[in-house]
Amino acid sequence: MRKSGTRGYSGYRGRRPSGKRWLILALILVLIAAVIFLAAQRYMVYNMDGSYRFELPWSRHVSSAAPAVQRRSPQDLEIVIEEPEPVADVLLHAQELDASALNGGMTRELEALPESVNAVAIRLKTAEGDLLYPSALTDAVEARAVTGGSIARSAIEDLIGSDRWAIARIAALHDSRFAAAHAAEAAILQKAYRNTVWYAPDSSYYLAPEKEPAREYLSAIAAEVAAMGFDELLFDEFGYPTAGRLNNIDASARDMTQQEALSLLADNLREAVSDYDVTLSVVMDEATVLAGGSEQSGQELSALAVRFDRIYVPTTPEGIPALQAALLPYTAELVPILAEPLDEGAYLISP
Repeated sequence: MRKSGTRGYSGYRGRRPSGKRWLILALILVLIAAVIFLAAQRYMVYNMDGSYRFELPWSRHVSSAAPAVQRRSPQDLEIVIEEPEPVADVLLHAQELDASALNGGMTRELEALPESVNAVAIRLKTAEGDLLYPSALTDAVEARAVTGGSIARSAIEDLIGSDRWAIARIAALHDSRFAAAHAAEAAILQKAYRNTVWYAPDSSYYLAPEKEPAREYLSAIAAEVAAMGFDELLFDEFGYPTAGRLNNIDASARDMTQQEALSLLADNLREAVSDYDVTLSVVMDEATVLAGGSEQSGQELSALAVRFDRIYVPTTPEGIPALQAALLPYTAELVPILAEPLDEGAYLISP
């Protein structure tokens, strides 16, 4: 009797499926590739952009290109911090030119200056409120404050293009033009007559720094002048009036102190020129600096000396040591305004 089962397959040891053979081959190739990759890591060089390449011993050569950064362990890294070299302070030996230089002959004026003069100041805004350059500000045009034209523009370009530090001198709050045009919104007013501008002994007017339109106008001028390329903006008349019938000034609408208003104006000016590499400076009188402030003008040394880069003070050579002592606690640089140059130290010679 025949045994049951499938006929013809008794004792058959058939072949393995071909799929298993390809799987084993693939595993072997992966293993070989992994071994090669691990061995090649010693020849792997990383570039600065994060990419990498292989440099085999027989292919390495000296290249004129920037060297690649080789992969190194954290223990092998040596951190070197290069500090910038200190920039030497240049003492300001400045000469102020008469505003008539804006009417032509700026190049001749510059050539006539001594070689020791490394900075030049020029008046761009007067205490009357006149802008001695071709301002494009709508408020200035409407107030008929723009008196400078194309000749002034050329003169300013000559100054900016010279190798000397360019200082624009700007009368801040003493401004009859804008005060007259915007009495209620921007000017210091009289107490007795509603919305009537208060006037100084010379019949000139002042802007009120506690009023936003006044600060906005001065900030716009600062930004416009900085955009011309001036290195420094020097503000004088930066305070409340100190002469005349001060008891006739209407202070009833003030919502801040005089010191706070001047500090806010200084902050607004700084913000207005934040896009420009420009130095901001202010003129203070000698008595105010030595006393630490003035109740009438509202100037306070501790507030202004931290908001301006330089403090200019009309003085004499004999008064400089006391002024230096008064400014010692602050980073603001003292620049004496003198009639004659000094043998040493910073100064501005003003006509």
